[in-house]
Amino acid sequence: MRNLPDHVRKIVDDESRLQVLSQFVLRSQRPDPDFDTITRIVAEEFDVPIAFICMIDRERPWLQSAIGIDLAEGPIGMALSAYTIALEAGETFIVTDATRDPRFAAHPHVSDGPRIRFFAGAPITIEGRNVGVIGLIDNVARTMPEADQLQNLVRFAKLAGSLFTLKEAARGRKSSDRALSRARTRHSLAFRAANIASWSWDIRTDVVDCDVAMRQMFELPREEVVTGAKLLERIDRNCQHTIRRNLKRAIRENVDWSSEFHVTSTDRWLLGLGRIYERAENGDPLSALGVVVDITKTKESEQKTRLLLKELNHRVKNTLAILQSLASQTLRRSESAADFTMSFSGRLQAIAAAHTLLSDQEWGDVGVFALLRGQMAPYAVSLDEDVVIHGDDVSLGPDEALGLGLVIHELATNAAKYGALSVDGGTVDIAVSAEARETGTDVVIDWTETGGPPVSPPERKGFGTTLITRSLDKIVGSDVALDFAPEGLRVRMRFPVSRKDLGA
Repeated sequence: MRNLPDHVRKIVDDESRLQVLSQFVLRSQRPDPDFDTITRIVAEEFDVPIAFICMIDRERPWLQSAIGIDLAEGPIGMALSAYTIALEAGETFIVTDATRDPRFAAHPHVSDGPRIRFFAGAPITIEGRNVGVIGLIDNVARTMPEADQLQNLVRFAKLAGSLFTLKEAARGRKSSDRALSRARTRHSLAFRAANIASWSWDIRTDVVDCDVAMRQMFELPREEVVTGAKLLERIDRNCQHTIRRNLKRAIRENVDWSSEFHVTSTDRWLLGLGRIYERAENGDPLSALGVVVDITKTKESEQKTRLLLKELNHRVKNTLAILQSLASQTLRRSESAADFTMSFSGRLQAIAAAHTLLSDQEWGDVGVFALLRGQMAPYAVSLDEDVVIHGDDVSLGPDEALGLGLVIHELATNAAKYGALSVDGGTVDIAVSAEARETGTDVVIDWTETGGPPVSPPERKGFGTTLITRSLDKIVGSDVALDFAPEGLRVRMRFPVSRKDLGA
């Protein structure tokens, strides 16, 4: 491609021509039957051994199709082809004997190699730019072809240009189809992950075209024709009025439609969103598009939150009443401000510990072992060695947990001051058992202290003892019995629980 005349080099290097070549021509790595058909017909038409379609790049031309030579051999007759693209559309470039043409006589492909003698070519034009050549080569000199033959060569060049354009359009369609397919897949996966279904509604026929996800949400068979009326039948009657009202407003004011509703057959809560997509000339709605979002988990969470807030409000009122009573009773029986502060602070911490445990369980059931460990931990040097907790890890409700927490706090405080936890080697054994009865289950807790100082019954009943015996009073059927045995305090607590889910 070197030593080309300036006017030819200018055409070869033209950037707009090279851009068209890059856009429309995909370099072939193997024979293309469509282009091979053209080159074969041209070779037969002119009765030549070699015919080819060559694309002229700035420095690296290549064969797109060839008859009589191998594509892998690389292009031949490039100088001749370069001259061809410098022509106007519809013209041909003919060399009857290259050895007698001073422009090509010394070229290696003429003097040696394939020994080109005859050459005929026509430019292949795309978007008004000559990007390649359809060429003919013979190893012997020939006379000038007939005019009709040259006209046919021009027609085949135009056919090749049209074929390049069609192939580019086909690639574009395939690329668009792939992009559309990928987009649809992405949307489908996103909808599935978010529990979203899509629908379109032909208002005139009332037929709803929906995906599988929506059929599942409404429990509709796949083969069944879906209508707006059928969908409405599956929705809770209490929601139907709101749906109709919102839909009428959306049609009237041309705004988005949205409604939350409960599907009775599947027990799902759904959020419907949509908009009128098409209207008649008189403004009547023809079709609508939209989605349905499964918000069941959100609704369940909202309901749980409402119940939790209601329960928390109830517990806060109860706790304030307990605190008020504790403060009053503690103050009445305290000998000094310091004594009040210490006693009340400890009882306040016992309630706080129980509240924390209940809050962690969202005010549901808590295990009795966790409650016992939490209340005993501040008063034992080594919880594992000084306190033994065993038996049935029964689940307790909030009232039972708060009442038992206060009892265990008073017992632990007393054991740390005067009982088994006040000396080295003393232990507290806490045995928990669940005893079945006809009307439910009783929890029995046996508190046994050993290894502590000798015990004798108190001369007068203090507030601590009162708390121990009365903290479970709110639980109907509860009972607390104290035994001040010389070898150590023993306490038996019994109270019913309504929960059946007992731990190991």
